[in-house]
Amino acid sequence: HGCLRKMASRSARSGITLHRILISTLFLSFLSGAWFFLIFHLKYSKLVTQDVNGWLPEYDSDTDIIAKNDKGNTFDLVEESADHSFIRGSSIDRSEDVERSDYEDESSDKDDSDVDQEIKDLQNNFEIETTTTTTSTTTTSTITSEAQQLAQPNTTIEKNRLYCMVPYIWSPRFLHSYHAIHATWGKRCDILRFFIDPIIGDSQVGYYNMTLASDTLAAAKNANLTLPNDVVVLHDMQRPWHSCEESDDEDKTCRNIWEKIWRAWVYVVTGKGGSTPAGSDVMVGANISEWFVKVDADTFLFPENLSRYVKARNWSYNDHHYFGHVLHHRVKDRGVPIVAGAAVFFSRATLLAAADSFQKMPMENGNEEDDGTCGDAFTSTEEVVTAICLKEHSNIIAEPTIDSQGREEISLIEVDDIIVYNRTAMGEWWYWEGKKRFPCHDTGDCLSDLPLAFHGYKDSKFLLGLEKEFYGSVMKGEKDDSLAKRNDNKLAAFNWLNFDRTYNYFERVRAAMRVAAKEEESGSNIEIAKKLPVQGKNRLYCMVPFILAPKSMPSYEAIRNSWGKHCDTLKFFVDPIVKDDEGRFIDLRRSQNGTKMTLPKDVVVVYHIHRPWHTCESKKEGNCRNIWEKVWRSWLWIDDNGESDSSEWFVKIDADSYLFPENVKKYVVDNNMSPDDHHYFGHKLRHTEDRNLPPIVAGSAVFFSRATVKGAAAIFREFKYEEQNMSVRKCMDAHTSSEETLTALCLKQHLGIDAAHALDDLGDELIAVSPIEDSLLWNRTVDGEWWYWKNKPKTDPTTGREVHNCCGDFPIAFHGYKDPMWFYKLEDELYGMDDLPGISDKWKKYKWHNLNETKKYFDRIMRARNARV
Repeated sequence: HGCLRKMASRSARSGITLHRILISTLFLSFLSGAWFFLIFHLKYSKLVTQDVNGWLPEYDSDTDIIAKNDKGNTFDLVEESADHSFIRGSSIDRSEDVERSDYEDESSDKDDSDVDQEIKDLQNNFEIETTTTTTSTTTTSTITSEAQQLAQPNTTIEKNRLYCMVPYIWSPRFLHSYHAIHATWGKRCDILRFFIDPIIGDSQVGYYNMTLASDTLAAAKNANLTLPNDVVVLHDMQRPWHSCEESDDEDKTCRNIWEKIWRAWVYVVTGKGGSTPAGSDVMVGANISEWFVKVDADTFLFPENLSRYVKARNWSYNDHHYFGHVLHHRVKDRGVPIVAGAAVFFSRATLLAAADSFQKMPMENGNEEDDGTCGDAFTSTEEVVTAICLKEHSNIIAEPTIDSQGREEISLIEVDDIIVYNRTAMGEWWYWEGKKRFPCHDTGDCLSDLPLAFHGYKDSKFLLGLEKEFYGSVMKGEKDDSLAKRNDNKLAAFNWLNFDRTYNYFERVRAAMRVAAKEEESGSNIEIAKKLPVQGKNRLYCMVPFILAPKSMPSYEAIRNSWGKHCDTLKFFVDPIVKDDEGRFIDLRRSQNGTKMTLPKDVVVVYHIHRPWHTCESKKEGNCRNIWEKVWRSWLWIDDNGESDSSEWFVKIDADSYLFPENVKKYVVDNNMSPDDHHYFGHKLRHTEDRNLPPIVAGSAVFFSRATVKGAAAIFREFKYEEQNMSVRKCMDAHTSSEETLTALCLKQHLGIDAAHALDDLGDELIAVSPIEDSLLWNRTVDGEWWYWKNKPKTDPTTGREVHNCCGDFPIAFHGYKDPMWFYKLEDELYGMDDLPGISDKWKKYKWHNLNETKKYFDRIMRARNARV
């Protein structure tokens, strides 16, 4: 057109006739078309005759390719795994879009549907290169420049790149998903490729074989169908997908997803058996990424959480890992657990093993359904054959992506549906069959806070909605008129089913992702943390229930200046009622008197507490020590705000306790304790057994592993406010100070966790429930069997040595120091302390009333510490 305009302009001046111009134009077009046809034919004839059984050499270290941030994955709406056809969503008929170019320029007329507009808004200048005859030299130079950039080795960051492989069908009615993925989670993949059959189109616009140059031209001309450069045509596929579209034969199977999957993985490793419109694909070879995922187009993926997942487990991509949502219902007939096809993850080592087995597997029975062996087959059960091949050839078994609570990292069904699944109520259908049982299976809410993928969103608008929930306006709290209109003022992309449960879960995900991102920005990521003794795998989170009032502030300062500075995280959890310096009570929930208070950053207000503490000051209420509500709501706050993933170990510690954080870390290491297993320990008291209640951990210092925090929070999340309840015999909200008893009861009843006693190797106590100078004098024979000694064993059954004496050489906590000045005294005795500006030094005059025994014990502590160093 440009040439024609210039010629017409010149003809007006030179007198050349339009007839001659048209003849010249047609002649030039003929020459261009002939040249294009010749090049296209030579290119594809070469690709079609490539040997699939061959291998390309891997890149060496000098040419290790950095992943292109071309983002965007799609799900194959037609090719969803047969085993998982239960998804309630339905594919969208987009036949009205057939006449519209699928990759129009921004200035072109757009379809006016809401989904298309949202995609357009989210794309943020995302441009897709296509193989049209109008590609400019500028575009060509851009591609060349990108390829050169991609070839530069990554030497600045650790590699956990993710290659996203999406099986797809290129048909007008599915293309909305392609755009939606590019506008949402696809942006965060390191490499994205859509793998399609050679046949594109549909019954309305016609079918076109993209291995034929004539069909490629016809598809662009007649159907306006062209392929972007992130699409790979698997031109060696033998089984057409499209012949079933108009077929009434219910027995005919066109969902040959298995062939597409194995050919796609072979292409990823070798570059053979397929091609991209751009011709040469630099994104081939196992070294282009460390991790690989086959992801369905109706899945919403969290690529950044994959890196966090493998780092947290210290996995290497050079080891075999084949993981995802593991199902066991095919074990009985195929002998292997499988990874559900929504998102199937491979390490690099597993990808190489898989591609090798796929190239070597038998092909002679390729037109038969799978028979339980590794081979090519006309089948849609790609998950089963993948698992069989990996097991047969490399003994690689599927690994489930679950956290320590058994919560799934990958949801196979829409989140707002699966969030209420109950295993007992539903029975052992294929979803639950063979899975290890966890408490969340019966309480619902069995999805991880740092998920890898959500599956089942056939309507693209839900992909856009999830983007808003976790990366857009909901996550950022921005004004967005497209959000759901709700009376409770909660921001959400949609009025999800089971809204409250779904909203609360999404809130936890958002909080966990914020924490993870903040840690990574500060450099304290999981991998770095493993190398640091303090911020490593045994970080300690110190949670102090507290009352914010002038008389308690000396304790606040003493804790921060003594043992609190040895915690990895220290936070004070306070009621919403606080007392100011003028003696006024301020309700932070309402701030009705207009008084402004600036709270320290390490103070957390537990806003939803129903029972006030302050009315007891005037003796209006008999029992104001409703510590149980504060404790369970504090644990819930930690999990709801993503902080349960910020540390490995947690302690609820009283404000009159002195803590030894470094000895807590020594204890868990010496006892080979994992934060991903359930642990609930401290000073175990057993007098409660006389009332048919479980043993408890004394409230002076109650320790949870990360797994137990998450499990406890799941329990507490189901609590309802029980205004009149004062019972300590049921796991529920109650108006009581018996937090130790109810904690033990809930953990035992719901998680099967018993209190563990923190003793050293000799059986001596590590936690003193009274001031240390008193505990050192306690004698069981002299004192008799009062509640402290009740039901404790007297001797070690193996050695016969007397146990439960005070105290071990590496103590964990001392309790009972109502005067916070004693904290400075202890800090000075055990660590040495300089004078602090603004802090009274009257503690220097304090004397131990059991001076000799106390000094001897402190000397023993120092000798043990020095010997350890």
